[in-house]
Amino acid sequence: MNAETTLAQIKQRTEELVKRGGDLRAEVSRLVSDASDKVSAATGGMRSLVKAVLDGAASGARAAVPAESEPVLRAVVDGIADGLSKSAQALRLTLEESTANGTRFAKEDLGKAADDFRDLGSSVMDLVSAVASAFGGHVKEQARTLAQHARQTVESALPPLESALHAAQQEPVKLGKETLNAGAGAVRQAAGVLFAELGRHLQKAGEKLRA
Repeated sequence: MNAETTLAQIKQRTEELVKRGGDLRAEVSRLVSDASDKVSAATGGMRSLVKAVLDGAASGARAAVPAESEPVLRAVVDGIADGLSKSAQALRLTLEESTANGTRFAKEDLGKAADDFRDLGSSVMDLVSAVASAFGGHVKEQARTLAQHARQTVESALPPLESALHAAQQEPVKLGKETLNAGAGAVRQAAGVLFAELGRHLQKAGEKLRA
Protein backbone atom coordinates (compact mmCIF):
# COMPACT_ATOMS: atom_id res chain seq x y z
CA MET A 1 0.00 0.00 0.00
CA ASN A 2 1.47 3.37 -1.03
CA ALA A 3 1.57 6.43 1.20
CA GLU A 4 -1.13 8.30 -0.72
CA THR A 5 -3.57 5.40 -0.24
CA THR A 6 -2.70 5.34 3.46
CA LEU A 7 -3.44 9.07 3.75
CA ALA A 8 -6.81 8.64 2.04
CA GLN A 9 -7.69 5.88 4.47
CA ILE A 10 -6.62 8.03 7.43
CA LYS A 11 -8.90 10.84 6.26
CA GLN A 12 -11.81 8.41 5.92
CA ARG A 13 -11.10 6.83 9.29
CA THR A 14 -11.01 10.21 11.03
CA GLU A 15 -14.31 11.19 9.44
CA GLU A 16 -15.85 7.96 10.72
CA LEU A 17 -14.49 8.57 14.23
CA VAL A 18 -16.02 12.05 14.37
CA LYS A 19 -19.39 10.80 13.17
CA ARG A 20 -19.37 7.96 15.69
CA GLY A 21 -18.32 10.11 18.66
CA GLY A 22 -16.58 8.77 21.75
CA ASP A 23 -13.09 9.59 23.00
CA LEU A 24 -11.87 11.48 19.95
CA ARG A 25 -8.61 12.62 21.53
CA ALA A 26 -7.51 9.06 22.33
CA GLU A 27 -8.67 7.65 18.99
CA VAL A 28 -6.95 10.35 16.95
CA SER A 29 -3.77 10.01 19.01
CA ARG A 30 -3.67 6.30 18.24
CA LEU A 31 -4.41 6.91 14.56
CA VAL A 32 -1.60 9.46 14.19
CA SER A 33 1.06 7.48 16.03
CA ASP A 34 0.17 4.23 14.26
CA ALA A 35 0.44 5.89 10.84
CA SER A 36 3.52 8.06 11.36
CA ASP A 37 5.96 5.47 9.99
CA LYS A 38 3.74 4.68 7.00
CA VAL A 39 3.58 8.19 5.54
CA SER A 40 7.33 8.81 5.32
CA ALA A 41 7.25 8.38 1.54
CA ALA A 42 4.35 10.78 1.04
CA THR A 43 4.96 14.32 -0.18
CA GLY A 44 4.93 16.43 2.97
CA GLY A 45 5.36 13.43 5.25
CA MET A 46 4.02 14.19 8.72
CA ARG A 47 2.44 17.42 7.53
CA SER A 48 0.39 15.40 5.05
CA LEU A 49 -0.64 13.07 7.86
CA VAL A 50 -1.87 15.98 9.98
CA LYS A 51 -3.73 17.47 7.00
CA ALA A 52 -5.46 14.15 6.27
CA VAL A 53 -6.64 13.90 9.89
CA LEU A 54 -7.90 17.50 9.96
CA ASP A 55 -9.65 17.17 6.59
CA GLY A 56 -11.38 14.00 7.77
CA ALA A 57 -12.39 15.65 11.03
CA ALA A 58 -13.82 18.65 9.17
CA SER A 59 -15.87 16.42 6.86
CA GLY A 60 -17.18 14.39 9.77
CA ALA A 61 -18.06 17.47 11.81
CA ARG A 62 -19.99 19.07 8.95
CA ALA A 63 -21.98 15.90 8.38
CA ALA A 64 -22.65 14.80 11.96
CA VAL A 65 -22.19 17.56 14.52
CA PRO A 66 -22.10 20.97 12.78
CA ALA A 67 -23.23 22.74 15.95
CA GLU A 68 -20.34 21.22 17.92
CA SER A 69 -17.59 21.63 15.35
CA GLU A 70 -15.33 23.71 17.58
CA PRO A 71 -15.08 21.21 20.50
CA VAL A 72 -14.71 18.39 17.99
CA LEU A 73 -11.79 20.14 16.28
CA ARG A 74 -10.24 20.91 19.67
CA ALA A 75 -10.35 17.23 20.62
CA VAL A 76 -8.83 16.28 17.28
CA VAL A 77 -6.01 18.83 17.68
CA ASP A 78 -5.24 17.46 21.14
CA GLY A 79 -5.14 13.95 19.70
CA ILE A 80 -2.79 15.03 16.93
CA ALA A 81 -0.39 16.56 19.47
CA ASP A 82 -0.50 13.41 21.60
CA GLY A 83 0.14 11.19 18.59
CA LEU A 84 3.05 13.30 17.38
CA SER A 85 4.57 13.14 20.85
CA LYS A 86 4.36 9.35 20.88
CA SER A 87 5.94 9.20 17.43
CA ALA A 88 8.80 11.45 18.50
CA GLN A 89 9.48 9.32 21.56
CA ALA A 90 9.48 6.18 19.44
CA LEU A 91 11.89 7.79 16.97
CA ARG A 92 14.24 8.68 19.82
CA LEU A 93 14.18 5.09 21.11
CA THR A 94 14.85 3.82 17.59
CA LEU A 95 17.91 6.04 17.23
CA GLU A 96 19.25 5.15 20.68
CA GLU A 97 18.89 1.46 19.88
CA SER A 98 20.80 1.87 16.62
CA THR A 99 23.66 3.54 18.49
CA ALA A 100 23.81 0.70 21.01
CA ASN A 101 23.82 -1.86 18.19
CA GLY A 102 26.56 -0.12 16.22
CA THR A 103 24.48 0.69 13.14
CA ARG A 104 23.69 3.88 11.26
CA PHE A 105 20.58 4.78 9.36
CA ALA A 106 20.63 6.18 5.83
CA LYS A 107 21.30 9.90 5.62
CA GLU A 108 18.15 10.45 3.59
CA ASP A 109 16.04 8.80 6.31
CA LEU A 110 17.57 10.95 9.02
CA GLY A 111 17.16 14.08 6.94
CA LYS A 112 13.53 13.26 6.18
CA ALA A 113 12.72 12.64 9.84
CA ALA A 114 14.47 15.85 10.89
CA ASP A 115 12.62 17.92 8.29
CA ASP A 116 9.26 16.40 9.24
CA PHE A 117 9.59 17.18 12.93
CA ARG A 118 11.30 20.54 12.50
CA ASP A 119 8.37 22.09 10.64
CA LEU A 120 5.48 20.49 12.50
CA GLY A 121 4.71 23.24 15.00
CA SER A 122 4.04 25.99 12.49
CA SER A 123 2.52 23.56 9.99
CA VAL A 124 -0.09 22.27 12.42
CA MET A 125 -1.05 25.82 13.38
CA ASP A 126 -1.44 26.84 9.73
CA LEU A 127 -3.45 23.74 8.87
CA VAL A 128 -5.82 24.17 11.80
CA SER A 129 -6.34 27.82 10.92
CA ALA A 130 -7.17 26.91 7.32
CA VAL A 131 -9.61 24.15 8.30
CA ALA A 132 -11.37 26.28 10.92
CA SER A 133 -11.62 29.25 8.55
CA ALA A 134 -13.35 27.06 5.97
CA PHE A 135 -16.32 26.61 8.32
CA GLY A 136 -19.04 29.19 8.43
CA GLY A 137 -20.56 30.93 11.41
CA HIS A 138 -19.11 30.55 14.88
CA VAL A 139 -16.31 28.16 13.95
CA LYS A 140 -14.99 30.56 11.32
CA GLU A 141 -15.11 33.34 13.88
CA GLN A 142 -13.13 31.16 16.28
CA ALA A 143 -10.46 30.22 13.71
CA ARG A 144 -7.83 32.34 15.47
CA THR A 145 -8.65 30.77 18.84
CA LEU A 146 -8.47 27.26 17.42
CA ALA A 147 -5.16 28.02 15.71
CA GLN A 148 -3.74 29.34 18.97
CA HIS A 149 -5.00 26.24 20.76
CA ALA A 150 -3.29 24.10 18.11
CA ARG A 151 -0.02 25.93 18.69
CA GLN A 152 -0.29 25.48 22.45
CA THR A 153 -1.05 21.75 22.28
CA VAL A 154 1.74 21.09 19.81
CA GLU A 155 4.17 23.12 21.89
CA SER A 156 3.35 20.86 24.83
CA ALA A 157 4.72 18.02 22.71
CA LEU A 158 7.85 19.89 21.60
CA PRO A 159 10.35 18.57 24.19
CA PRO A 160 10.26 14.96 22.91
CA LEU A 161 10.06 16.22 19.32
CA GLU A 162 13.16 18.36 19.82
CA SER A 163 14.96 15.48 21.53
CA ALA A 164 14.18 13.21 18.60
CA LEU A 165 15.41 15.80 16.14
CA HIS A 166 18.59 16.37 18.12
CA ALA A 167 19.23 12.62 18.23
CA ALA A 168 18.62 12.29 14.51
CA GLN A 169 21.21 14.96 13.83
CA GLN A 170 23.82 14.06 16.43
CA GLU A 171 23.87 10.32 17.02
CA PRO A 172 25.25 9.28 13.61
CA VAL A 173 28.26 11.56 14.16
CA LYS A 174 28.85 10.16 17.62
CA LEU A 175 28.44 6.63 16.36
CA GLY A 176 30.86 7.25 13.51
CA LYS A 177 33.56 8.44 15.92
CA GLU A 178 33.04 5.49 18.24
CA THR A 179 33.19 3.06 15.35
CA LEU A 180 36.34 4.67 13.96
CA ASN A 181 38.02 4.46 17.34
CA ALA A 182 37.09 0.79 17.56
CA GLY A 183 38.69 0.11 14.18
CA ALA A 184 35.54 -1.27 12.64
CA GLY A 185 33.19 0.01 9.96
CA ALA A 186 29.58 0.49 10.94
CA VAL A 187 27.16 -0.70 8.30
CA ARG A 188 24.79 2.00 7.12
CA GLN A 189 21.24 0.75 6.81
CA ALA A 190 19.38 1.01 3.52
CA ALA A 191 16.94 3.83 2.96
CA GLY A 192 13.61 3.17 4.62
CA VAL A 193 14.95 1.07 7.47
CA LEU A 194 14.61 3.92 9.98
CA PHE A 195 10.88 4.16 9.38
CA ALA A 196 10.46 0.39 9.49
CA GLU A 197 12.18 0.35 12.88
CA LEU A 198 10.07 3.30 14.00
CA GLY A 199 6.99 1.27 13.13
CA ARG A 200 8.27 -1.62 15.20
CA HIS A 201 8.69 0.59 18.27
CA LEU A 202 5.24 2.11 17.82
CA GLN A 203 3.70 -1.35 17.50
CA LYS A 204 5.38 -2.47 20.71
CA ALA A 205 4.14 0.64 22.51
CA GLY A 206 0.62 -0.01 21.29
CA GLU A 207 0.73 -3.61 22.44
CA LYS A 208 1.77 -2.50 25.94
CA LEU A 209 -1.17 -0.11 26.15
CA ARG A 210 -3.60 -2.82 25.09
CA ALA A 211 -2.16 -5.42 27.48
